[in-house]
Amino acid sequence: MREEYLDPDYLPEVLPHREGEIQEVFELLKPVLQGRKPGNVFLHGPAGIGKTAVARFVLREFSNEGAAGIYVNSWYHRTEAAVLAEALRQLAYPVPRKGRSVDELLDEFFQNISSERVVVVLDEVDALAEKDLLYVLSRSPVPLGVVVISNDQYALRTLDHRIMSSFAPTYVEFKRYTVEELQDILEERARLAFEAYDPLAVRLAARFAYRNGSDVRYGLNLLLKAGRLAEKTDSRLGMEHVKAVDVGSNPKLERREGELGEEHQKIV
Repeated sequence: MREEYLDPDYLPEVLPHREGEIQEVFELLKPVLQGRKPGNVFLHGPAGIGKTAVARFVLREFSNEGAAGIYVNSWYHRTEAAVLAEALRQLAYPVPRKGRSVDELLDEFFQNISSERVVVVLDEVDALAEKDLLYVLSRSPVPLGVVVISNDQYALRTLDHRIMSSFAPTYVEFKRYTVEELQDILEERARLAFEAYDPLAVRLAARFAYRNGSDVRYGLNLLLKAGRLAEKTDSRLGMEHVKAVDVGSNPKLERREGELGEEHQKIV
């Protein structure tokens, strides 16, 4: 089993069923490639449905066009200083996170991107303790695109009018995957990860992922754990392995079972 292909952080060459969102985000940010100010973007929707993957996919596309892409998870970098230090590190200008004022870091950041075309992604933006940074980035002296991501569509509701008026993002909503879409996604990963597997095992993992909020990460984790279990008995991945590692039904999500098509309801 090639576990790297079941890692949620693995970025495939294609993102099935997110082509529309990729195109929308790319078009909103595209002006930066011509040295013009792009729009800012807010990606929102439930966990595990492709928001981060789309953002990283777009960053890769911009990198292929010669732009600089910066991805920062605000859960781990919660202050302005921490975000700016991480951004500089990704631009190959590492600075100590301590001992430098925010103003100094801002000056250094803008100096180092003066000749660059840059897109910044701030994931888990609701964890950002100092959201004034959105105001500062939106008023960048050089063309700069900003993408923020949150599971909560109201994550920006606490921004004061000054920040929101300047940042003014376009909202891009991510809908939950259908069970068929989840099956396509997990099937593609399974083909990369396993030498042999029962297709019904992947279909079952898709069903369980759908039941748990259409969370792709949940489905990938099921396949990973089930694959390890199959390896212990030197057998191919089967439905019995997926059933063995599933944590069981969540009563709050049980109603989603009724939304499954007849073909998937037969998989037990």
